[in-house]
Amino acid sequence: MSSTTYNITPGRYERQLPVATQVHFKSSANSTNATIVKGSAGTVFSMIIHNTATAGVGNDCHLRLYNLDRLPVVGTDVPMAVIQLSSGSSKEVNFTSGITFTNGIAYSMTAGDNLLDATAVSADAVQLYMGYM
Repeated sequence: MSSTTYNITPGRYERQLPVATQVHFKSSANSTNATIVKGSAGTVFSMIIHNTATAGVGNDCHLRLYNLDRLPVVGTDVPMAVIQLSSGSSKEVNFTSGITFTNGIAYSMTAGDNLLDATAVSADAVQLYMGYM
């Protein structure tokens, strides 16, 4: 699956985002979905995550955020944050001042909850929208 970046027009949303904010979208592939969003310093302001997988063992998703200017090596690179999402649920996360990434914004999606997990999620099971600049 590929990822897409959309420009956001300020003032058209309930919560005003900074002028240069962009949105990144990704629907999971049958992998760990190692992705680089921005290869230089940036800030994440919001995320909406949907996990459409049916309830069952191994269907939870763990979104791992990395402060990297390259693709993360899932299972080796240590994430700076992990957001857990149960199967069949959605989560909206907003950061008032944003989370600053000094090197770059990267992430992975895995099914296991160990810090260095590298278990693939199912194709199209997880959708991620990320507002960043």
